[in-house]
Parts: sequence; structure tokens; C-alpha cells
Amino acid sequence: MDVLAFRWLVYIVFMIDSSPSPVLVVEDNSDNLLLISLTVQDFGYHVVTARDGEEALSIAELTMPRLILMDIAMPKMDGLDATRRLRTDPKFLKVPIIALTAFETDGFQHAAAEVGFDGYLTKPIDFERLRRLMNALLSAQSPYHPVYQSPSGSTRQTGPLEERFMLWRKFCAENALAVESSPDDLSPALRERWEFLKNNPTYFFEF
Repeated sequence: MDVLAFRWLVYIVFMIDSSPSPVLVVEDNSDNLLLISLTVQDFGYHVVTARDGEEALSIAELTMPRLILMDIAMPKMDGLDATRRLRTDPKFLKVPIIALTAFETDGFQHAAAEVGFDGYLTKPIDFERLRRLMNALLSAQSPYHPVYQSPSGSTRQTGPLEERFMLWRKFCAENALAVESSPDDLSPALRERWEFLKNNPTYFFEF
């Protein structure tokens, strides 16, 4: 192998190894999946998604996420079983997993701790609390982890009337997109328009 080829190989390996691992969002409700994913992207993370526990295991194996946000009540395999399965794999023993759940009982807290969750938030999700918890768990893993700030500076919660989600739904309707689409799937022109509208939401609703 000549010197130039070797340098290119080193460069490619470095770029692959230095690419940030994603956050895996596991949620069977399309509205919540979209809202959580958009908000976590706003925090500064790359996001991958799954819609049930079985899919979460496959996506985790493919992407090796740095952190997992796991819904509990899901079809095929619930979040407790999925987390239990992940914790049997040495690759995922130290990956922080946060439960997102409507349950807030002593029995659930015990079950969550038993299968290996690192924390949990009850729905509706307070995204400022989620941001702080994600920062705390990832900073504990690595002192070099950047502490992401909420770009809006305000506290948002999941819910059907959350302003950001309503903006996305209108954007999808105007551009004949499925609401389950991700901003990462947009064409460059649509992605540019979406980024503009995020920062200038009132522009979209002017008549």
C-alpha cells in the first residue's frame, strides 16, 4: 500500500470512529415519537428511532447508541423486556437508558431499577428535565461530554397542542409529507425551509 492510500485509509477510519453515536428514541405513538425526536435533535444529538421493543433491539445493534429513551407500554415487546434484553449484552451494560412512562408507582420504580434503567420520567415529558438528566448521565460517563443547553430556553412538554409539533404538522401538510417523516429525510430545499420556520414560526402562520 502506498503512502497516499495509507493516509486516506487512516482518514476514513478516523472519520468513522469520530462520528458521534446517536440517541435512540423508542416510542410507539407517532406524535410522541416525532416530538421527542425533534426536541432531542434540538439539544444537539443525532437521533435514530424505533417503534417497539423488538425494533429497538435491532436498531441498537446497528447504531450502538450513546443513550436510549425507552417507552414502556409498547406492542410486540415492552420497554421493560427490551431493556432486560439489552442489559444481557456486554455492549449495552453501560449505555444509559431512561424510561419514559405514564406509570409512577413504587412497583414500577422497583421493576425499572431491577431491569437496569438509569432513570425515568413520567409523561407528559418535561423536556427541560429530560435535557438535564441526559446531560448528567452522559457527563458521568465521560468528563468530555458537552453540556447541551435548551435552544428555546423554555420548558416544553409532550402533548397534542405542543407548538413545535403543530408547526411540523402544518409544514408536512403544506408539502405533502407524512407526519411521521423526519427532518433528516427532507430534501436540501425543504430542510432549509424547515430550519427557517423553526426559528421564525410566526412567519408560517401569516395571512
